[in-house]
Amino acid sequence: MTRLIDRMLSRYGGTFWEGQASGAAVLLETYQSPNAEKILPQIASHANHANGSNTVVFSAMAARIALFSEARFTLQSVADKKMFTDQRLNLLQHPWPDADEGDLLSRMEQDAGLAGNGYVWAPPGEGRLVRWRPDWVTIISEIVDVPGGGWYRQKVGFHFEPPRAAQSQFGPPMTAPVEEVAHWAPMPDPEANFRGMSWLTPVMREVDADSGMTTYKQQYLSNAASPNLLIKYSQRLHPGTVDAIRERVAARYGGTANAFKTLVLDQGADATVIGNSLSQMNFDVVQTAGAERILSAAGVPGILVGLESLKGAGRSYQEVVRRFADLTMRPEWRSVCGALRKLVPGLPPSGIRLWYDTADIAALQEGEQERAQESLIRAQALLTLRNAGYTRDSAVKAVTANDVSQLVADPLAAMPAAGA
Repeated sequence: MTRLIDRMLSRYGGTFWEGQASGAAVLLETYQSPNAEKILPQIASHANHANGSNTVVFSAMAARIALFSEARFTLQSVADKKMFTDQRLNLLQHPWPDADEGDLLSRMEQDAGLAGNGYVWAPPGEGRLVRWRPDWVTIISEIVDVPGGGWYRQKVGFHFEPPRAAQSQFGPPMTAPVEEVAHWAPMPDPEANFRGMSWLTPVMREVDADSGMTTYKQQYLSNAASPNLLIKYSQRLHPGTVDAIRERVAARYGGTANAFKTLVLDQGADATVIGNSLSQMNFDVVQTAGAERILSAAGVPGILVGLESLKGAGRSYQEVVRRFADLTMRPEWRSVCGALRKLVPGLPPSGIRLWYDTADIAALQEGEQERAQESLIRAQALLTLRNAGYTRDSAVKAVTANDVSQLVADPLAAMPAAGA
């Protein structure tokens, strides 16, 4: 039987697609409709180039992936927060041959970081997952009318279409219903309905500037590690002589191999240095400021990528890692579990949820131990207060708020036991 989404595509044809809604990450075309959202290829290409050529971007991506991929999937009871695992997690724990859940998380974090979106398809009956390149995927949606008035838009499927030149390697275009595809967009695009936005989007100019600073440094070193040199002669020179002098000076004194050599000029020549040296233009300060803005957008502390020392930061390594995990990673772990929930078979609509477990992450073990110690101290305090004759609710409030004024005596605790 032909699926609904295939019939829709056949009916609407090329007019069914629209460009992306966001001016930062979407392509708008006049013949398209608002029923589809697709990444602008130039944006994805720019992000991929930055990841492969810019050290700061690559380091930030590597730090995010390294910690994000260390979490493990688990099931959690919503009522008592108890975590457990069973065979329903097999698909996520072994997504494709020679891979585990860490590989799945690595791919999803990489795609979301560079393109703002991660797509994982579960082919029916195959018992495996397939990662889709986000720049080849279009989100298909439709308007649903509400009987009482109004409307809203909902996703109905995803269209995967590699470029024509790549279809011999990656296959022809295909469309899958929304039930088969997990779509993860941890940073929503404010101008789109379902599309996500890469953390690189607001700092693209900073990335270009940082790459430009690196290129400037390379050119500076290629010029004998000195600024531009102006050579003046008192008499007028023939154009051919000027070219010959320029070539001779460049050959003898240009490049890093000729740095610090003594410059010897002909009679009547006057050498003047023009431009600024790296120290005069505060090169390190300027480049570091740009790197800090890139890392800020990535949510990665500079200490973790070697751009800041622990001594200068005035914080311990554990404090930095805990902040990175709490503010950057934990929201993403939560949201990726929400996106992948549909791929867990037999999961009830409520009561049990797909969740993450960080107990095996070495970088967070000290922080987890601190939390466990805090919980133990609180539990002991609650037991002491209950034995002292205070109500359970008031004891919980007092311990949580660290305020003993909220304690209320339990009248039942003062009653004599039966038979006394």
